[in-house]
Amino acid sequence: MNRMIRIFLMVAAVAVASLAPSAFADSLVTVDGSYAFGNNGYGIPPYGGTLDGTSAQFYCVDFSHEIGGGDFWYAISTPVTPGGNYSSTFLGSASAYEEIAWLLTQEISAPDQNTAAAYQWAIWSLTGGNDPYTGLLSASVLVFEAQLAVKLGYTGAGWTILTPDTAHNQYGQEFMIRTPEPGTLLLLIVGLGVLMFFARRRELLQN
Repeated sequence: MNRMIRIFLMVAAVAVASLAPSAFADSLVTVDGSYAFGNNGYGIPPYGGTLDGTSAQFYCVDFSHEIGGGDFWYAISTPVTPGGNYSSTFLGSASAYEEIAWLLTQEISAPDQNTAAAYQWAIWSLTGGNDPYTGLLSASVLVFEAQLAVKLGYTGAGWTILTPDTAHNQYGQEFMIRTPEPGTLLLLIVGLGVLMFFARRRELLQN
């Protein structure tokens, strides 16, 4: 089999596997203690570490469990998808995680650290954190904006929840991570297919 075809089939298989819905095996989360910056005595994500041995950036959505650098635990992966099964998560609600995903997206694109921290505190307010912000950056305002965005169709696609597997006595924080959206993976497959077509065509012309 042509080497280009083998590569295409291999990448396509990985992409299709990534699109398959949930029931994933537990993933090993390890945190190294690093974070973006400090605010009101807490580290603001992303937190550094690894996921199954691969470098990863974690966004904390859980204020009720303390962790430190070097901690590790096994977590259940739950993609943020409409109609998904959230029974393994701490909040158990699709709309709650869609709202959090929207807040995280705003946090990542915030113009400065103060605004980014406000979005993070809004997320933590949903899991026991005491919001230090007031006015337009208060948790009540930002969470309302998130709720409105979800009502208008925001789905949180591209985010995955990592929940400590408490059924197997795993202690840790619940995180969310960014994952490739299905559209991005399909574009990759199409792009590889086009490249393979032109490579094969050139090969035939040369013969």
